[in-house]
Amino acid sequence: MLRIAGKTDVGKKRAANEDGFFVAKLSSDAAYAVVCDGMGGENGGHVASSCAVEQIRKIVEDSYRDDFNENSVKNMMLSAISAANAQVFSIAEKNDSLKGMGTTVILAVVRGSIIHIAYAGDSRVYLIDENSVRQLTRDHSMVQMMVDRGEISAEEAQYHPEKHYITRALGVGGTLDIDYLEEEMPEKGAVLLCSDGLSNYLDQEDLHRLIWDSDAFSAVNQLIGQANAMGGADNITAVLIAR
Repeated sequence: MLRIAGKTDVGKKRAANEDGFFVAKLSSDAAYAVVCDGMGGENGGHVASSCAVEQIRKIVEDSYRDDFNENSVKNMMLSAISAANAQVFSIAEKNDSLKGMGTTVILAVVRGSIIHIAYAGDSRVYLIDENSVRQLTRDHSMVQMMVDRGEISAEEAQYHPEKHYITRALGVGGTLDIDYLEEEMPEKGAVLLCSDGLSNYLDQEDLHRLIWDSDAFSAVNQLIGQANAMGGADNITAVLIAR
């Protein structure tokens, strides 16, 4: 049986919350979650993230069928994110005050033993099992590109002043390059989706300590509480699908 929970928090330093999320079950053995971390303009970040979450939610819930094969799930996810990209970009084009707005996006579908993930930006997905925590996504960011080129170490990247510069975002162009991956879901484990307001403060040891042996609702509360205790300089979102 899958257990789901999600929470977002404005943090300690921001006046408004530009993160958005949604999580729901599709059946007794399938659930999905979306997390968006918006950016741009006085209220553009909130508009981008909320529009993207709602568009993706609508397409997933209107399209999903229990008899989908894995490729059908993938196509549904990519179509949902592409449609959200087109909608956010169109809104920005028609409103000068929203020009340049965009949002990171993660969409995850957990179904049976398979985790499907589609994403763009630097919001992350982690897989937690009894013994470990593993980051499944790879940040689309300037700093990650520097790590890949061997210019800085992963440790240096954690505190780099350009850490927040991302190389892909939903809504900033007419098309979006979306990464997709599949991973095996352990018999007992959890999938964590989060914005960088969480991942910038908590390392993998923290994630395991706060999630493992906690119920989903307690875990998301503990994660956000810990990120706030560490400074809470950004909006914080944590969403769990666990079994």
